[in-house]
Amino acid sequence: MDARLLNMMIVIRRLMIMFLLLMLAYGNLFAQEQSFIETRLTNFIKKIYDESEEIGVRFGNIPAQLKKRPNIRNMSFVRMPDGRGDGLCLVEIEGKNRRVQNVYVPFRVIKKTRVFVMIENGIRGDVIRRDSVAVRETNLSDRRSTYPSKLEDVVGKTLKRDVPEGTVITSQLLDNPVVIEKGEVVNIIAENSRLVVRAKGRALEKGKMGDSIRVKNTSSDREVYGKVVGDNAIFVSF
Repeated sequence: MDARLLNMMIVIRRLMIMFLLLMLAYGNLFAQEQSFIETRLTNFIKKIYDESEEIGVRFGNIPAQLKKRPNIRNMSFVRMPDGRGDGLCLVEIEGKNRRVQNVYVPFRVIKKTRVFVMIENGIRGDVIRRDSVAVRETNLSDRRSTYPSKLEDVVGKTLKRDVPEGTVITSQLLDNPVVIEKGEVVNIIAENSRLVVRAKGRALEKGKMGDSIRVKNTSSDREVYGKVVGDNAIFVSF
């Protein structure tokens, strides 16, 4: 091989290595600059949340104006995080000739939430038992659904529809169980500010906690509406 050609190949190889090293160094510098502005923005956004909450923030494309450690004058919210965690920040930076430039940065808040998950298949009307669910911690950005915060808010409730194993339990899936069946003998508690009267009655409808149902006083055969306040207990105001 010609010596000149060999030397040229060596030079080209060295140039390629130098180019790759420069690109790597630039990439690291870019990542550091991006990390700098993302850290500033994340710390700003987290201030609106309680310190005990585990919050993560995701950004789309960081605008080019913010990738070179600009002099940040101020940060504010143009749009607070919505139900899905989406929001918009305004970053005021000092540009050339000390002119203030406004830069908008969209973001999404990811909040770690404790949820309850079915560990077996459930059928509509099933009463959820303590051993039917497991606790999981997960990052959720969709706040359109509400999630029970305590095990007591889940156990004893009934399912509104069939659900497969692994389903995350939302409040929309839960219903209060029927505590009084039609035809059941109940205790009627009637009271006002001065008097409390107790009598036996028979439920003419089934009812859940808080429902208003018809009951018949077995002594007077009078029908009244009362509120279900417990097993076999109906409250009537007069």
